[in-house]
Amino acid sequence: MNGTGKTRTTRPDTWPDFEVYPLSLRIFPKRIESGPENMATDWWLFLEQGEQGCPAFRHYGWVAPEASFGYGQDWTWVQKHIGHDSENTVRRPTGGGIVRHGKDWTYCLVLPRGHPSFALPALDLYEKIHQAMSRCLKEQDLPVSLKPCPELRQKGIPGDCFREPVARDLMSEDGTQKIAGAAMKRTRAGVLVQGTMDLATLSSFDEETFFSNFVNEVSCLVDEPPEYVDWPKEFAKGRRGFVRQFASLPWLTDRAVS
Repeated sequence: MNGTGKTRTTRPDTWPDFEVYPLSLRIFPKRIESGPENMATDWWLFLEQGEQGCPAFRHYGWVAPEASFGYGQDWTWVQKHIGHDSENTVRRPTGGGIVRHGKDWTYCLVLPRGHPSFALPALDLYEKIHQAMSRCLKEQDLPVSLKPCPELRQKGIPGDCFREPVARDLMSEDGTQKIAGAAMKRTRAGVLVQGTMDLATLSSFDEETFFSNFVNEVSCLVDEPPEYVDWPKEFAKGRRGFVRQFASLPWLTDRAVS
């Protein structure tokens, strides 16, 4: 967003000025919020951009250390596993296992149904995202690797995301420590990706440089130019009900939508 309040679009120098590109990769501003607010924003963005037909991306922070866990996980098991931290816990709309937030780089990617990127197979998309992260980290002299696929397919979902890495996760260079993972949800509206990268494992990480480079990578992935936009006026009202949902006890324990 520039000082005039107009939307800023990054366009390669090779694009002719007279060409019009109706679609774009919409980049929304960073927000630092609570777990329910973060989940509500991702879900609002997922539904809204599904209607708009444009891929969207954002990254965000957490006002305090918090844990999120997957849509399909059992709350009783999660509560016992994280112990006294269970009060600061939120259930995600996506799958996967427990993730501890507060010292991580968290992001959301939306691929609407009808956009060509929606057709990417889930495992290919997962791998392409982590390959893109790998290239961005190597630009900062932070070498990483991707966990290879096992000979035998793993069954079930990991209980604790960073303690139970799976194929195509982003790992340390020697493959002993997980760096990044993601969870996905595919519906008639599109694909929602919620991902995280553990910054505690990365020395000399430059967030601004990484963000800029990663936006370019995602832009190539969805084959759309990045467009930096503000949150619309209807955003706060539109996500209000979702904040209540993700903060509610019935959602936390039983995935019940009130």
